[in-house]
Amino acid sequence: MNEPKLRELLCEVPVPGAEEAERRGLAVVAAAFAERQAAGIDGAGGRRRAARARTSPRRLALALALAALAAALILSPAGASVRHWVGDVFSENVPKARPGLGRTPGGGRLLVTSAAGPWVVQPDGSRRLLGDYEEATWSPRGLFVAAVSGRTLSAVEPDGTPHWSLTAPGRVSDPRWSPSRFRIAYRAGSQLRVAFADGSSDRAIAAGAAAVAPAWMPLGVAELAYVDRQGRLRIAESETGRGLASAAALPGIDEIEWGGRGEVLLESSPAAVRVRRLQTAKLALEVGVEPGRRLPLPAGAAVRDAALSPDGRTVAVLVSIPLASIAGGPGTRSTVLLFGPDGPSRRLLTVPGNLSELAFSPDGARLLVAWPEADEWLFLPLGRSKGEAVGNVARAFAPGERAAEFPRVEGWCCRAR
Repeated sequence: MNEPKLRELLCEVPVPGAEEAERRGLAVVAAAFAERQAAGIDGAGGRRRAARARTSPRRLALALALAALAAALILSPAGASVRHWVGDVFSENVPKARPGLGRTPGGGRLLVTSAAGPWVVQPDGSRRLLGDYEEATWSPRGLFVAAVSGRTLSAVEPDGTPHWSLTAPGRVSDPRWSPSRFRIAYRAGSQLRVAFADGSSDRAIAAGAAAVAPAWMPLGVAELAYVDRQGRLRIAESETGRGLASAAALPGIDEIEWGGRGEVLLESSPAAVRVRRLQTAKLALEVGVEPGRRLPLPAGAAVRDAALSPDGRTVAVLVSIPLASIAGGPGTRSTVLLFGPDGPSRRLLTVPGNLSELAFSPDGARLLVAWPEADEWLFLPLGRSKGEAVGNVARAFAPGERAAEFPRVEGWCCRAR
């Protein structure tokens, strides 16, 4: 038998105890990551304790165990699947975080909501708390913020100066300012309502809207997409409520986004992401809705968030996958996938644990990825170059609090027009 064939056959021979060794190795890796993660999110004191621990017997033993595991993975054919798993979970595109909030990579202003309320973050990293509001959204040019508190919808300047408020017939949620700047859509209880941007002419457009934020047609006309309580995607004329189109939405849909020049509509649910093509015109009496295509996601993946680039050409999808479905271990991994108009997806990032949300920069060149477990924001270019990261995010929006809640990014303003 020739040598190449012999090598091939030997690679197929199971190594005695390989399964048990693989299980122990994964446990060691998981324990090492858990210790590193706990030290990384414990602030400066935690980092000092972690530095001291590097010389401890436990750390030395762990290092030796990892070295032994690495040798086993390199030399053992049974370690091939584990090597693949380790390379897949720890992405090379994770930048090292700077310790505090500074300038925003790529410029622009962020609108962020914490337990204290919404904040405006300027490009240099300075921030201002707008008040005791629960949700907020930018106006198209960032001159105002529409903010929500109970049954009240308010228009506020980025410095916190209030302009007007109205009282709705139900609890207000999901405000969205129209691209034309003249209208604000929001949900009040189960109603979908639209008000003029000066707080006047507030009226109901639909009596039964699902708990999904509405989406405006990007061209600045008065067309509005929403999901009704029967699970149908509807497009209506916002001045009269007249229906322009209707189609079955994704089961369990929790997000819609209308992008590009009005030709792309994104639907997202915990189990799937779908992109529809629309036929629209400024003076159209109806809108053509194509069936759309579901984006191919990894087996066992749960969708955590999805976002459409400002030009409508790129879809970013954040999924989490149980590690048990990969290598028999506990926990999850998170992956950010990019889908273009054609062709397969591209993986932008993979990390252990759970990422929470995505936001495109105004020019569409970067993606903000929130990583609560590491207390970081990742600012990743869509190209192959490495991005930037900001640490200690939660404390930046909860001064004086020890156990700060990780904030939610409401928007990244503003796209040049």
